[in-house]
Amino acid sequence: MISGRVLQFVRAIFARVSTEDMALVEQYLPSELHPLFFALSVPDQCHALRTARNAMALAGSLGTVDRLLLTRCALLHDVGRKKGDLGTFWKSFAVLFAAICPDLSRAYGDGNDGGVLARKMRVYFHHAEIGAELLESVGFAREAEIVRKHHEAPAENDPPELRILRRADEMS
Repeated sequence: MISGRVLQFVRAIFARVSTEDMALVEQYLPSELHPLFFALSVPDQCHALRTARNAMALAGSLGTVDRLLLTRCALLHDVGRKKGDLGTFWKSFAVLFAAICPDLSRAYGDGNDGGVLARKMRVYFHHAEIGAELLESVGFAREAEIVRKHHEAPAENDPPELRILRRADEMS
């Protein structure tokens, strides 16, 4: 896990969105979703693009998967964490804080004291819900439901798109 987090940090520092990446966004996201995607920081955009590519590869030849829905969800799964909300430093801090002091970090994330740490931890812990609300506000309820649950424990009735998204996100 530590080496995976180090890799995530290094990827964030050197993140760049390529022309090929832009083509993937254009292909799978309708224009009304572009503002949500481009509100992500560049490192989060790159993470979303890796997640989308991993999700498409995992979907492989499965016939029961809605590939368009899956790819949209992968590209949008972190839109509740827009540029300026967390950043590479604060995300690294949040990961460490949650690992070292899980109860205290969760208390900050669930609290409403209005301080910087509480705001950062709220985004860290609740970005899936925040993103789902954003997606619902622009009329993408199916995507919202999957994004909302992507950090929840798996359930027996989870749709295949959600199961694949979780795995692709872990890989990215």
